[in-house]
Amino acid sequence: MSHRMTAGRRAVRYAAVPLTLIVALSGCAGEEKPKSGGTTSKSTKTAQGGELRPIMSVPLNHQAAPAHVDLLALSRTAANTVTARFKIVNDGESPIDLAESLGEPGDATDPGLGDPLAASGVGLLDAKGDKLYYPLQKKTEDQNNCVCTRLFNNPVKPGGYINVYATFPSPPAGVQKATIVFPLAVPFQDVPITGDPVEPLQTQIDPAKVQLDQPRVADVRSLTEGTEQTVDDDPDDRSVRLSADVLFAINKAELTPRAERLLQQVAQQIEASKGTTVQVDGHADKTGNDAINEPLSERRAKAVADRLKSLVTRQDVTYESEGHGSKEPVATNETEEGRRKNRRVTVKFARPPAPAPPPVNGEPYKRGSSTVLGSATFQAAAAQGLKVEVNSLHRDSSGLTILVWTLRNTGQGKPDVGQKLEKSAFIHGADPQPMRLGTTGGVMLFDSAGQVRYNPMSLEGGPCVCSRLGASGAKKTIGPGESVVLWDAYDPQANAANLEMQVPWERGADAVVKGLTIR
Repeated sequence: MSHRMTAGRRAVRYAAVPLTLIVALSGCAGEEKPKSGGTTSKSTKTAQGGELRPIMSVPLNHQAAPAHVDLLALSRTAANTVTARFKIVNDGESPIDLAESLGEPGDATDPGLGDPLAASGVGLLDAKGDKLYYPLQKKTEDQNNCVCTRLFNNPVKPGGYINVYATFPSPPAGVQKATIVFPLAVPFQDVPITGDPVEPLQTQIDPAKVQLDQPRVADVRSLTEGTEQTVDDDPDDRSVRLSADVLFAINKAELTPRAERLLQQVAQQIEASKGTTVQVDGHADKTGNDAINEPLSERRAKAVADRLKSLVTRQDVTYESEGHGSKEPVATNETEEGRRKNRRVTVKFARPPAPAPPPVNGEPYKRGSSTVLGSATFQAAAAQGLKVEVNSLHRDSSGLTILVWTLRNTGQGKPDVGQKLEKSAFIHGADPQPMRLGTTGGVMLFDSAGQVRYNPMSLEGGPCVCSRLGASGAKKTIGPGESVVLWDAYDPQANAANLEMQVPWERGADAVVKGLTIR
């Protein structure tokens, strides 16, 4: 049975765990070998010399030295699990300490959070099911409980490598491919899950021989914002936020002619849904007072519910409506943009089945690719010299779309980009909920034809399905001539075309790359 992570327990981990508090903990140093001493069984797919061949390779952005990660295997293993094997290679001249870099993001007070000194932040993403699976944990009293590689006292030497593994709960049997999210690296997208046996590492835990704790499985959410409506999806439900400015005249609760088109669209989605309850909630901004706002928001919610009931032909649907006044804002009330977002009527119902994604056209990002689909520079003076280059925008067989891009310093300064690429109320009208810092969650894909803005996907409770520049060891200060490869994951509509990438700095679209096509 999966353990769903609740909001408030899944905020991003910002503070590193002080090593002085854990000096008594031990880890393996050097290049860990398979249990057989480097040999593999005849059925294991290997290159010459007995080593596993890399399936995919992606760059690792660590501040100490350039590096990359090879994915060696993704196989079904004992006790209904899936195990991934990696090789982290140091391409530079300084050692790389990953002790606190690959841990699970989250609230450090959460007792179920993965071991911060292990590869507990590596995730197996089932994009069709909108679930992210973290490595399994043993039932034990100490923190060394991850069914994955422990990284404390295990640096990657210059020119050397370390082997890393992570064992996950198996996604449903019908899931034949998955994307592996790896901290500080670009994801391994759309990887087949095989049944090929792989020789375990010397310290690798056999999940069939230990008592396992409940799996940690996070819901994946998507947010598509428009001026008239915003759609917020999780694995089970869809919430459609309709702009009250479109539905009603000021201080009125009678639907406008413009409202009809929007409500017909929502009614069609309810028809396709298998749920039997539709919840309609009215909301206001903080203009005025709730003595007026609450009854007005209640009347507006009832007007929308009544109209939807007349439009939907299904007879098994129950409609519930409620007004909340200004008590539940989704954005700041300090800006006009934020107040506009707060004036809304939200319609929530069971998420209808997703349409089949379009045929796959293209392939995922590859390390060392010189492809540049488009580029742009920033308007902000503090970002002068920084250049955005789009390397890949690929939609896979599940519909997951991953944007891979390079942030390059062509100037002479050393800008710190750690907090500049995040979504914020100041430049986007709304903060992420709950708050997070140090991600590329403010990088949007804008569809001018549909007038919608695709936010990077996020995990239940906050963490973004994107680059985490706030992670320990992440390279966020970019010197002259240096660059970092970053990424963001999206769930755009199947017909999305001619997109533009909007990168924040002092404004929401400070650098804009236009004319992007999903491949």
